[in-house]
Amino acid sequence: MNLVDAFLERLARHADLAGEVAHREEIPPRAARFGAWPAGLRPELRSGLAALGIERPWAHQAEAVRRALAGEDVVVVTPTASGKTLCFNLPVLDGCLADPEARALYLFPIKALEQDQLGAFRELAAACGLEGRVSAEIYDGDTSAHRRAKIRAVPPNVVISNPDMLHVGILAVHPKWEAFFTHLRYVVLDEVHTYRGVFGSHVANLLRRLLRVAEIYGARPQIIACSATIANPGELAARLTGRAPAVVEESGAPEAGRTFLFLNPARRSPATLAAKLLREAVRADLATIVFTKSRKNTELVYTWAVHGDARLRKLVSAYRSGYLPEERREIEERLFTGELKAVVSTSALEMGIDIGGLDLCILVGYPGSITSTWQRG
Repeated sequence: MNLVDAFLERLARHADLAGEVAHREEIPPRAARFGAWPAGLRPELRSGLAALGIERPWAHQAEAVRRALAGEDVVVVTPTASGKTLCFNLPVLDGCLADPEARALYLFPIKALEQDQLGAFRELAAACGLEGRVSAEIYDGDTSAHRRAKIRAVPPNVVISNPDMLHVGILAVHPKWEAFFTHLRYVVLDEVHTYRGVFGSHVANLLRRLLRVAEIYGARPQIIACSATIANPGELAARLTGRAPAVVEESGAPEAGRTFLFLNPARRSPATLAAKLLREAVRADLATIVFTKSRKNTELVYTWAVHGDARLRKLVSAYRSGYLPEERREIEERLFTGELKAVVSTSALEMGIDIGGLDLCILVGYPGSITSTWQRG
């Protein structure tokens, strides 16, 4: 019996917690479905993938890369940890090899994703032997004024940013970015399912401005978008960009079996119950993430979980916006290496940031949408 099954068995017999389990649902595992890289993928990229241990793509990766290399706008809609990053990094690297002047703009909704994706891009480029030939830099609110000026003057092949910086730091001063826009070939939009409501309307207008500005400089960039599983990916991407992309939504990635428990805290608050579950999980040696709906609840659950236990204070951390960038990077790194056993977070860790393998996810209240529920779980 593995650690997770043992924990669930103890929970079922727990004198204080067993009575609050309202429902249990088992989701069976799913095997991988593989495809083949398109014939036009360059040898340097194939060699780099092999060096990283990627011999065959999953089916959705193969289809997305094939469509992107054919020049199509694409939206890839598959679950978290299904390798969507390759669906845009490979076409962009291929395009930069074909034309060293080619430029790409990567947009992510949160800064933590920018850091994560910069590392992934550089790792793949290095494996392909492209260090010094293809460059990438982050351009956001944490970038120093001196560094921003250098990026504008000599743009890297890939500029990684977010909608807010696109609004105030790029489009508002687009003449300073002439060298970048003239050669803009790709726009990558990650986590497009987050662009809904008022925020989505804002981003849709930004993207229309972006495409109009690119047109001024003679560019018509290709759009590659990625999303968590949603019901209408093509419609959403079309409303955001004004274009109708090809939709790739049949995931070929393997999925482990999962157990969902619904708990009804009849005698306590959800935050109190979550804190108790977190203590039990860490003592059972389970790598755990707890998602709350507010900064206040994040701090409360963390404080209650570690109260009076010096060992837990070393193994558990809170994580939310408002922390300094270097504090967030340190927490992410400690989670990835296993130094931290658990984290209590707002939605700041929901969107595909690589923090290693986890055993247990605790949702403190309904996140507000089915998409967020699956994304967090």
